[in-house]
Amino acid sequence: MAKHVHAPRLARTVRGGLRPQGGRRDAWWRRRLMEWLEGLGMGARLGRGRNYAQMGQIRDLAIAPGRIEAVVQGAAPKPYRAAWAMPPLDAARVWAALRPRPTILAQVAAHGLPIAFEETLREAGMSLFPHARDDLAMRCDCKDWARPCKHLAAVYCLFADAAAADPLLLLRFRGIVFPEAPPALRPRTVPEAEILRLHPSADAGLVPRRLGPLPYWRGDEPFTRTLETAYRRAQSKALAALDNAADLRFPEDVP
Repeated sequence: MAKHVHAPRLARTVRGGLRPQGGRRDAWWRRRLMEWLEGLGMGARLGRGRNYAQMGQIRDLAIAPGRIEAVVQGAAPKPYRAAWAMPPLDAARVWAALRPRPTILAQVAAHGLPIAFEETLREAGMSLFPHARDDLAMRCDCKDWARPCKHLAAVYCLFADAAAADPLLLLRFRGIVFPEAPPALRPRTVPEAEILRLHPSADAGLVPRRLGPLPYWRGDEPFTRTLETAYRRAQSKALAALDNAADLRFPEDVP
């Protein structure tokens, strides 16, 4: 008796679906995330999940402390809801471990993630990443018997790529939420009329002076003085350009 061959079901095309944005795919924390997923022995489901993530089959993705929730469009008319969950870290313990390491905190605040961050947590008995299969709980309302299914794999892959571009998303999932900068430190839009009121004699050296001295510098004059000179020259050219009367070349560039 001949076996009935089922035609493959193709996922429905999603307009405006979420896609990886090509972040730092070689980021060490992305590798750690993917190593856990690859170690689950998913077989072909992992490849299908990766394809779903690349094709933009995820309609929505929400990341909250301890939880990742998504809406994934498969072959059925109704999309599936998939979620990953992991107990968030104890924020008080995390800050206690990191407080003596201001350099690490500064790097993270600038959307970086030094490996020393994970080492510091590990010394305090914590980890950013799952290790055992049961470290993450998973849920999907599809009919596939296997867990994780391709929909869950797609959500995880998209999350790993998003975290590669901005590691603060990984920290948010693990319950480490950095506070927003106070209003006085946030960038603001300067009205054009206010820009036009500036004068070339304004203190253009303020920005480079905020950088402070470099540990090493081979120039003949102090680093900040070199930058202040460049900033002042650039400022005068920019202000002249606003009046449509600027030759943006510097003297040494004029033949």
